[in-house]
Amino acid sequence: MLPKPDFTKPLKFGSVHTDYMLEIDHTTANGWEKPLISPYHDFSINPMNSSLHYAIQLFEGMKAYKNNEDIYLFRPELNMIRLNKSADRLALPVTIN
Repeated sequence: MLPKPDFTKPLKFGSVHTDYMLEIDHTTANGWEKPLISPYHDFSINPMNSSLHYAIQLFEGMKAYKNNEDIYLFRPELNMIRLNKSADRLALPVTIN
């Protein structure tokens, strides 16, 4: 388990990570599959994966902030719009919504 940050002090962007990760498979036949949230772990990648050869990949990080006991997502709709724009530009699958 990752150490919890001291929430009484300012947090430096990109310095706090979660114990969990979101994984969503995509197939040509079914599109995006059911999302899975699992404990943080290493994952293997096929050596023929195009991102290793042609750098066709994208990453869009969702930001979340804690205020007392509540957790707030920072503009999740705009995050998905950026993700879809990047995917479309790279000819990767986009979400329907």
